[in-house]
Amino acid sequence: MPDLSRADTELIRVNELDLTRAGIISVQKVMPSESASWQTEYVIGDVQHQVQGHAVYGRPYGSDADVLLAIQTLFFMAGCPEDNSISFTPSAVLKLMINAPSGREYTRIREALLRLSGVKWKLTRTRWDAKKNKLVGKTNVSGLLSRLELVDDVSGNDKAFGERTLNEQAVIQLTFTPDFAATIRDGLFQILDGELLSRLGQPSARSLYRVLQAHRIQTDETLSHELSVSANDWLRACGMESDRFDNAKRTLDAAQIRLLDEGYLKDAGFTGRGKAGMFQYTFASAPEPKLVDLLLARGVTRPVAESLAADHPDRVRPAIQSVDERLGSGWKPRSLPASLVDAVRNPTKWGYTPAPEKVKKGPTKVRPTSDPPPEPLDPRAALLSSLKLKLRRALSPMAQEALAELSPAGLDLLRSALMKPTPEYLALAEQLLGSPL
Repeated sequence: MPDLSRADTELIRVNELDLTRAGIISVQKVMPSESASWQTEYVIGDVQHQVQGHAVYGRPYGSDADVLLAIQTLFFMAGCPEDNSISFTPSAVLKLMINAPSGREYTRIREALLRLSGVKWKLTRTRWDAKKNKLVGKTNVSGLLSRLELVDDVSGNDKAFGERTLNEQAVIQLTFTPDFAATIRDGLFQILDGELLSRLGQPSARSLYRVLQAHRIQTDETLSHELSVSANDWLRACGMESDRFDNAKRTLDAAQIRLLDEGYLKDAGFTGRGKAGMFQYTFASAPEPKLVDLLLARGVTRPVAESLAADHPDRVRPAIQSVDERLGSGWKPRSLPASLVDAVRNPTKWGYTPAPEKVKKGPTKVRPTSDPPPEPLDPRAALLSSLKLKLRRALSPMAQEALAELSPAGLDLLRSALMKPTPEYLALAEQLLGSPL
């Protein structure tokens, strides 16, 4: 990892967003099963992400994210116990999983839980603060589970969880890490639209949705309507850095089609060639400010409030009324924000019937090549931001002037150099700009 001593950093607790922003659960369809350690860095928007990961039982991937969402839901349904622990059966997980896998259900749940229990990571997010004229950042070091075991009612089998066989009567006990449990209480795990996840079907589409939703949230915690990112950075953000580019792009293309079909994306495009190209996404929904304000006033965090207002605008007011009525009768929730989020996501459970919501459908086919691609972000601004992040300071005036006058071919070379290690990239940048940075 590059030295961050020149950036102002603070320790933050891990949550669902940081888990996804770090690319811990890979979008890849298949991952090596052996122990894995990885180190990567990438830039999304104006934020640089630096990740160190270690996975004792292999890096989580694909439908592992559905298993994680299921056990988070079970924890919430159990009232978010203060000891951060829950007991459940594999069948309870299957009931909550989106499109539960067929055939080897219990084996897959066991393997997924093992991978989730064995993964640890460090994520540092830094950005250039123009007002302070310096880098600012946040760092977290964490995991998801601190304990995972199988309970025997009769015999005291002391084999490790990974050596046991699951069945529908098995009782699993697990304990979330304190920080991760705290974010479940805050309702952060419900930033995803469960109904959309169910319709998406394939694991890669659900995984891409998670990554897009996490990186769509800007530094001021509002939702962006567009996202443009280099292919090299995007593959790393999706945990696909070890996959061949052609294979990775095919996986992402198929996932994008599903997100277009379901109306989450308004447009999706790719310009350029290989890892030097750019992915561009335009989102379909935008939150209504008044609905966001109503949720914020009741303690819901802005990213979740904006997501709820964008996904289900017709449910927000009825959900708030339902929760307020229960509060008026003396009900005391463990977490009011989390209960409000649950009320919006699950109207039947909370006893109200909102007006039918129209499912926004996008194109059913890949956008024709004759259609103009969405306008990419200013390449000079993107490269300037990347250089600031690499240098951990502003560019010299001469370097900024040289960048402003760099030819399109020079910009392409500079963008391609981004894929190289930091020292080599900076040396190439100085050569291209003909000026000290």
